[in-house]
Amino acid sequence: MERNDIIKEHDNLSERKVEEHENSLEDASTNLRCSPAADSVVYERTSMDDDESTPVSKKAKLEKEPLPTEANERVASISTSTGSFSASVQEQEDDDDHEKEDQSSTDDSSDQSDGTESHDDEEKDRNEESDQKGSSSSEEDFDGDEQVLLDSEQLDLDDDEDEEDASLFRRIIAAAAANGIPLEYLAAHGIHLPIEDDEPVEYPFGEAPTSLDDVAKFIQSDRCKRILCLTGAGMSVASGIPDFRSSNGLYATLDATKLTATEEQIEAIEENPSFSLDQHLFMENPLPCLEVNREFILGVQERKWKATLAHRFIELLQTKTNGGKGKLVRLYTQNIDGLEDQCIGIGHERRIAVHGSMDEAECANCNAKMDFDHFCGLVRSQIKDITGQDPSAPKESSAIVCESCGRNTVKPSIVLFRSKLPDVFFNSVPIDVKDIDLLIIMGTSLAVAPANSIVWRIPKSAMRVLINRERVGWHLGLDFQSNDRDFLASGNCENVALDLMEKLGWLEDLRPLLDRNELPESSALLLRQRLEELEQKPSPKQDQNPNDKNCQQQ
Repeated sequence: MERNDIIKEHDNLSERKVEEHENSLEDASTNLRCSPAADSVVYERTSMDDDESTPVSKKAKLEKEPLPTEANERVASISTSTGSFSASVQEQEDDDDHEKEDQSSTDDSSDQSDGTESHDDEEKDRNEESDQKGSSSSEEDFDGDEQVLLDSEQLDLDDDEDEEDASLFRRIIAAAAANGIPLEYLAAHGIHLPIEDDEPVEYPFGEAPTSLDDVAKFIQSDRCKRILCLTGAGMSVASGIPDFRSSNGLYATLDATKLTATEEQIEAIEENPSFSLDQHLFMENPLPCLEVNREFILGVQERKWKATLAHRFIELLQTKTNGGKGKLVRLYTQNIDGLEDQCIGIGHERRIAVHGSMDEAECANCNAKMDFDHFCGLVRSQIKDITGQDPSAPKESSAIVCESCGRNTVKPSIVLFRSKLPDVFFNSVPIDVKDIDLLIIMGTSLAVAPANSIVWRIPKSAMRVLINRERVGWHLGLDFQSNDRDFLASGNCENVALDLMEKLGWLEDLRPLLDRNELPESSALLLRQRLEELEQKPSPKQDQNPNDKNCQQQ
């Protein structure tokens, strides 16, 4: 199988898994959170955990280790030899019915079993039929609850493949896709799929970046033509947006008894507050979701929160590069706050909100759009304030009716738990990642798929810069020690973005934002201090001693 064919099949399976199974979109439906995200990642179907940010499944939380034992057992371990590798697929004997598993949430499916012989025979026939078709439907015969393990059997994959070998390929690909593991990660840990070439990579930026100066020089150089950005909750911390998962966040302070819900629904929300943002609950009872988000919806309309310096940095990437034509190909944001829309230079067409946006409204039933200001007016007059801070709010809530289908299912255009991502993400990524020279990752734990797949889908020659308080992305191939193209700018997004803009000579372009009061208070203070420091700093000509100049001439 060719490299492109394998990656294409892997991507197709990944997309379907996202649509079929519960998505642990911790940064998705709730980006309001500002707490640092954890570094762990899970390679199974994920469920929401009340822990600080990390989705977990079957209690398999994988910490920073070269190759976690759980991943080894769960996915693959392949011994290699020249031009070949050994592997076999061992299916669990107690697999449950696949239709039930596809519809199930992220509970521990290993506790469920249906071990009848007839089921196994039907499963075997279905697998053989799928293999003979040579299609990518191996997601049916490998649903993520099977294991890819090793034995000593050698399979020569450099020669023409037979159907058995091709089937093995599909199963390995399906395992990676189902568990959110990029093929590059498998290859990096000794699992040698034939997707790598031995040809040396020619980096357009030359030597490996070792400082922000190197990054700035590359951005300004003609060799950097196409830039992609992937951002998360850390970008919006300085804006003051209330978070969901900190000790003082919405989940910790939410009184579920104040929500308009049945006793069973209230009990479920008390057990797991994120259930208030569940797609299935919303279709049954839309009021808890609207009541939980009331303050945030109205705050977005009133521009209660302002775009940060990190947002402005991305804006200047477009307006200050390539002679004003811009080098920014796309901004993929996992945030739902819509703060990017305050940055006119970015342009709505260059932003893709992977998990939706709070500054738009739509019907969850028919997808009809509703004018956002009209929607906010209905939220203000029909949804009660569970915080008790708005005396003009109604005492009781009434659902907002869709003008197109008549259902009570109008909501902010955000991705709720157990709902699929927008099609624009899957349609745009394969096009946008081509020929990228620089990927800038800001304020994200990179723990949520499929948005994090961008990290390993870009060309191998592209520079990757992570701006984050913690080192993340090891499971996606980010290597800040031995890699020639990865650079970690450790720190909060505001400080690093400001440092980078200073090195790029863009600080004066930010001064009008101070005059118009368009920055968060903390960001404005940070910028003023930096501008004052630059004004007090003597210029190179003033700092030079005339005697030194004479000595140099002699």
